[in-house]
Amino acid sequence: MFLKEIESRPPEGMMKIAFKKMRDADRAIPEIMHLFRFKKRNTDHLVRFTEEVMRGPSPLSPGMRELIGTYVSARNQCSFCSCAHAPVAAELVGQKLVDEVLCDLEKSSLDPAHKELFRYVGKLSENPALVTALDVIKVKEAGWSEEAIYDALTVASLFKFYNTWNNGSGVQNMSSSDYAHSGERLIKMGYCMDFSLKGILKIMWVGRKEINYTDLKGLIKMTLKRFIGGVGALFLKGSNKGPVAAAGTQANSVTSA
Repeated sequence: MFLKEIESRPPEGMMKIAFKKMRDADRAIPEIMHLFRFKKRNTDHLVRFTEEVMRGPSPLSPGMRELIGTYVSARNQCSFCSCAHAPVAAELVGQKLVDEVLCDLEKSSLDPAHKELFRYVGKLSENPALVTALDVIKVKEAGWSEEAIYDALTVASLFKFYNTWNNGSGVQNMSSSDYAHSGERLIKMGYCMDFSLKGILKIMWVGRKEINYTDLKGLIKMTLKRFIGGVGALFLKGSNKGPVAAAGTQANSVTSA
């Protein structure tokens, strides 16, 4: 990465456990994870947004959304994103279709409606300022609802952000086996790098077959820390209200007097 200080920061919490497991398994650490673990107040929101965009309810299947993300990333020349999401799309819609779309959209086996949708997101990736009302009309005439167009637009825009984020920070490519492993994690666990208590519990449940005793101790410790911190914050908030309320009552009595 270009951002060496951010890359070399010691991992904490969930990332510390994840990094150790990857190193123990002789797997490369996807460098985008360094971006996610920096300023988590920002990236926690980003993770939840990404999960909802890519896996939430939509007229577009998760596989088609992954294919859109892969296609847009390839056109934006972000090899990290295109290589990372191509295996996910291949698992969900088939390797043959992914290869066809990335090679030549017009000659691919996508049906006419999907080709029109991909022409639209392709134009978005090239230059959004060139998109006109006619482009959207064509997509609608192909049978797509405004919700589907909105979701395709959001996926394309999200990946444009990630393409810029990765290319601008110098995120490096990985081996094909590491991309395949990363893809398996996305399929199995989704985009759940959520560091909230709920996120930790979800990872403990989804990845229960892979979690060893040491991991479990670390996760339980983290969970308890989150829980105690949350309870402490609530208690502190309640105790802070006491003196304020009392002062208010006293002020009112003085005013009445």
